[in-house]
This record gives sequence, structure tokens and C-alpha cells, in this order.
Amino acid sequence: MAEEIVCFVIDKLISLIITTEAKLSRDVCTEVGFIKDELERIRSFLKDADAKAVMQGQMVTVSELGSNK
Repeated sequence: MAEEIVCFVIDKLISLIITTEAKLSRDVCTEVGFIKDELERIRSFLKDADAKAVMQGQMVTVSELGSNK
């Protein structure tokens, strides 16, 4: 009888662990997708800002930034 109860509890725990692991994997994938989308938006913003700076003659190079010290 005790063995049946222990086996039942173990089966339920295994099921719970598998379900929790699957949910965590989905959550991580969702978060990674969100971060990827945010980085794409940042890249688009920076690309647009660079293009505007070039058109306005305000482009600063990395070497110019170093010479300001």
C-alpha cells in the first residue's frame, strides 16, 4: 500500500516537473523574442539617427571622440 502511494506521488511530481519545465521553456522563448524585437527597434533607430546625422553633417567618428579627452 505504501509503495502504491509513493509511486503515485512520484508520478505526479514527474508530471508537474515536466509541465513546469515546458512552461519555463516557453517563457524563455517569449522573453528572447521580446529582446530580439527590442534590439531590432534600437538598431533601426540608430540607423535612422546615423543617416540624419550624415545628411546634416554632424557625423562624429570614433577617433574624433577619443581626441576630445
